[in-house]
Formats: sequence, structure tokens, C-alpha cells
Amino acid sequence: MIGMIFKKDELKILWPFYLYYLILGLSMMIMPFLIIYFRNLGFSFFKIAVITSTFGISMFLFEIPTGAFADNLSRKYSVIIGFIISGISVIFIPLVNNFYLLLLLWTLTGLGMTFISGAEEAWVIDNLNHYDRKDLHHEFFIKSQSIASLGAVFAPIIGAILVKIYSISILWYVFGFGFILSAIILWFFGKEMYKPEKSSISATLRKTWSKSRDGLKFSFKQKTIFLLMLGGIFVGLMACGDIGWQPFLVSLSMPVPVLGVLYSVMAALLIITPFLSKLLFKIKVKNVLAASAFIRMILLLSLLLIYPPFYLVASAICILDSVFKTLKDPLAQTYFHKFVPEDVRATVVSVGSMASHITYSVFELGAGVLLDVFGPQKILALGGLFGVFAIATYLKIKD
Repeated sequence: MIGMIFKKDELKILWPFYLYYLILGLSMMIMPFLIIYFRNLGFSFFKIAVITSTFGISMFLFEIPTGAFADNLSRKYSVIIGFIISGISVIFIPLVNNFYLLLLLWTLTGLGMTFISGAEEAWVIDNLNHYDRKDLHHEFFIKSQSIASLGAVFAPIIGAILVKIYSISILWYVFGFGFILSAIILWFFGKEMYKPEKSSISATLRKTWSKSRDGLKFSFKQKTIFLLMLGGIFVGLMACGDIGWQPFLVSLSMPVPVLGVLYSVMAALLIITPFLSKLLFKIKVKNVLAASAFIRMILLLSLLLIYPPFYLVASAICILDSVFKTLKDPLAQTYFHKFVPEDVRATVVSVGSMASHITYSVFELGAGVLLDVFGPQKILALGGLFGVFAIATYLKIKD
């Protein structure tokens, strides 16, 4: 059975990475209840948007330096540091209910994620290239997503049980422990084949700045990379009202514990969808990306037609939106790395992540204000209009 799912030596090379994806998927029990948790603290949609936006702003500020750190020193240690910082920060979240302390913890979580973003992809891709296994690039992006979704099938159900017995707060501890455990696994079992030249601290700092500048220039100069990043930003903006999903479904008469079931069903489908991306290989990447954005735009706009008690219809739209959001990811990520040289790989990935997070964070703040004024339904639906810009951008790619 394992031989049918994994290619020769795939598990031998990638099992530590697949294992931590499973652990993270299992530990993300807080996600179905995240916004409900903050609403229970008495926060408005705008305050919640401010909290979650600090994550993106933090990633904007630190993405390139930490990406360059990974390119210059170590992708492995960068990822481990990131998991530890994020894990400790998340564990402290349920211990405070002060708005400004939560902002600080969310900022630290974002800082931790910048050490992971870019570095993890670059670490895996360079390891596979070292073993001359470029055939596993696409397999990794497919199966890492699928394995994380496998864990996420059980996480919401277990989370719903824990919420019923204890409270939502306990789920933050589980989430934080997942980060810490992932760091331990990668520390002991993750091999790193990429070896940058050793240099002094001052030389490393100069090289880090130089690497950051080179990665930034490359991202703007290479047209395909630039268009993929820009299209990704517009796709991200389609979800700028996403903090309204959980309250919207509850407003349609969905019982709060059923949110856990919804996320489990969604995760079950997302186990399969990455594998379906293999069927898209014969289609031009730009057409796949444009079609995905178009379908999501139609789904989101259809939310304007749904009223209580039809939360099952809205739930189906939520699930399908997530499916089409992730279906094209393995194909797009594999395509992206074809154009990026090894020496700036982590930095270039970080540039894309940085641009997406800062843009999304700014628009999320605006969406937070609009959610308080107009309600989740309208803002979730109208966010789909950003799909027009995503489609136009992707269709300019010449592949």
C-alpha cells in the first residue's frame, strides 16, 4: 500500500517533513473556533482584524532578513528557530486577554513564521536536488498538503470534544505544542544538504543584506515570478473577509460545535485535492490559476443569495472555495521553483510571502471595519471581485 502512494526512496528522504505536517495538521484544533474565541473576549471584527493583521505585518517586516538568514547560514536552523518562537508565543495566548498583549504575541508568532516561510521549501527542494530527485518536487507539494489535511480531519472533531469538556482556551496549548514537537523532530531527524560558505558574523550580515537585495531584484526582474506573486496577492485578497466565515455560519443557525464537523469534512476533501493537481499537468499553468480564481469568484458572490436557516448551503460554498483555493497550489509551487536559482531560493519565496502578507493585512483591516458595518455576508461575497484582477494577471504569463 505504501509503495503505491510513495515513490522509491521518497519516505527515506522526506519522512521527517511529512511527519511534522501530520503533527501540525492534528494540532490545529483552534482553527474552527479561532474567531469565535476572540468574539467571546468581546472584541469587534475590527479589533480581531488588527490582531490577525499584526501577523502579516510582522511577516512583512522580517520575511526578507530571515529568508536571507536561511540562504546564508542554515535552512534547517531557520525552520527550527521559527517553530520554537511560534510555539512559545501561541502557548501564551490563552493566558492573556489584554488586546495589546495579544498584539505582541501575534507579532512574535508572525516573526517565528518568517523563519519558516521560504526556508522550509528551499530546504526540501535543495535536498531533493542533492539526491537528483527533481521528480519528487511536485510529489512533496502534493503530499505535504494532503498529509496536513489528514491530520486536520481529526483535529476539529477532537477540538470540539475538548471545547465541550473544557473550553476553547485549551486548544491554544495543543497548537503551540504541535510547533514545539515539529521543531524537535526536525532537529534530530531533518538532514540539510545545502551548505553555504562559512564566514564571520560581520561578513554574514553584509552577505545577508546583499542576498536580500539580490532576491528582491530578481523577484521584480523575472517576469513570470513577478506575475505569479502579483496574481497570488489578488487571490489572497479574495479572502480578506475570511474572519467573517465562522460568525456568518453561526448567524445562519449553525450550532458552534458543528463548525468542527465542517472543518473535518473540508480537511477530508483536501486530502484528495492535491493529488487531483496531477490531472492538471497537461493544462497551461496560467489557465489553471485563472480558472481557479474565476470559480472561487462565482462561489463567493453566490453568498449574497443565502439566508437563514440554510447554513448547509453556505457550508458547501465554504468547502468548495477551500478546495479550489488549494487545488492548484502544488502545480503552481512546482512551476514557481523552476525559475528560481538555488542561492536566492529562500529569499525569493520570502519576498512573495512578504508582499502577500502586507497587502492582505492592510486590506484585512479595512475588511474588519466593513464587517462591523455591513456584516460578514456582504464582505465575504464582495471579496470575490478581486478574482477579476487575479485572472487578468495570470493570463499575462507566457509559459
